[in-house]
Amino acid sequence: MSKNPQIFHGEWWVPAVRDYDIRTTCLEPKRMMGHEKKYTGTLTYYEDKDITLEIYNVPSNFQAKHYRYNEVMWGMDANGHIFTLFNVTFKGSYMGDFTNTSFVVGLILMGEHVISIDDTRYNLCLVQFPYLRNWAFQDNIIRGNAGTSVSFKSPLYAEKLLEALNDEGFYWRLWQDQKINRTIHDLTITQTTSLEIEAIKALPIRTFLTHVEEFAQFLSIALYCDQNPTEIRLTNRDTKRDSILLFKKEPSVNPEVFTLIKFGILKEKLPKMLNTWHESFEKMAPISSYLIESLQKKGRFDVPDFLIIAQALDGFHKRFVNKKDGKDIQKYKDQIEILLNQFKDVKAIEKCHIKSEVLTDSRNYYSHLFPDEEIKSAVEGDDLYWLTEKCKILLTCCILNMLGLTNKEINLCCENSPISQILESLPADFD
Repeated sequence: MSKNPQIFHGEWWVPAVRDYDIRTTCLEPKRMMGHEKKYTGTLTYYEDKDITLEIYNVPSNFQAKHYRYNEVMWGMDANGHIFTLFNVTFKGSYMGDFTNTSFVVGLILMGEHVISIDDTRYNLCLVQFPYLRNWAFQDNIIRGNAGTSVSFKSPLYAEKLLEALNDEGFYWRLWQDQKINRTIHDLTITQTTSLEIEAIKALPIRTFLTHVEEFAQFLSIALYCDQNPTEIRLTNRDTKRDSILLFKKEPSVNPEVFTLIKFGILKEKLPKMLNTWHESFEKMAPISSYLIESLQKKGRFDVPDFLIIAQALDGFHKRFVNKKDGKDIQKYKDQIEILLNQFKDVKAIEKCHIKSEVLTDSRNYYSHLFPDEEIKSAVEGDDLYWLTEKCKILLTCCILNMLGLTNKEINLCCENSPISQILESLPADFD
């Protein structure tokens, strides 16, 4: 269910100037000297639906081409709030009346007017995830020490849980904030965990958004369920000015009791893991996206659910394993056998009893790569479903290995985790 929308009535500059040289010399809309026209309108922001902008009383002789797509629009509401709208697409007009038009907005920057999403105005980004605290404290050894240094004389306490610095000059930090409210009758402690991204120098907004997406996928692997941000705040460290990004929010899944990547056990190794994740993300993103998408609870299982994971294993081998020893392995069955052998002493893989021939024939059969009569060991129905679950576990072990974990550490991750719950559900194997 959608929450009550945020509605902003104000003036909007239409269309966005396509000549960026003009904006470079006139950063403030009031100095645009007639290059853009202001019209009244309403910006409506739903958290879980498309953002819309309605413009009223546009002259009928205004050129329609200006409405089709604008990378940037500026605006200001009746309360003086400043907006930059990104990726504004024409949606339609009312009953053929082109003077009242509707747009779909991709992203809102509330707080400043910028030239583009590549504007290099900010060097600090603070991100909230609904279940980030679950990773840092739930089912981890750090839980017992989380509040040991809290001073009850102070109304606010912040603890840095983790810091990673990559070669590009970015810091990724996790902060635990504890706000203490004392009254005559009781004491209330509110705790939040946030991701902070800091750059040494101002960088494009787009770059910060890329980092947020990278960490969201890492957190999804750590909690073994889809995780997405709920708030993104950008800050210029020099001017101390804050801006908030308003965007269509994707839901996050409330994680199970146990996590996969154990924060407490692996805390010393996590900075290096995060750096490896960042360095490899361009190659890893399609593979990890397939895994995260497959973890979502759906009403039914179908063949494409299997093929996505089967092909993701192929992609992982080609991008991260193939030719490491100088050998060019092309056959899918050989690739799977290499991966299975790599994790032969991982208890979760041992319990899965994945047979490379069965997996290969099933993949070939449902991909229609060979005539059916040449495929002997393909499975279907419940057997195909459980084969898919086993392949998810194998792919997860591959990702953990890419992050730099040993098989012993992968075993620790799999214990008391969502993977261990899947293993408990597996039916008995009969050859």
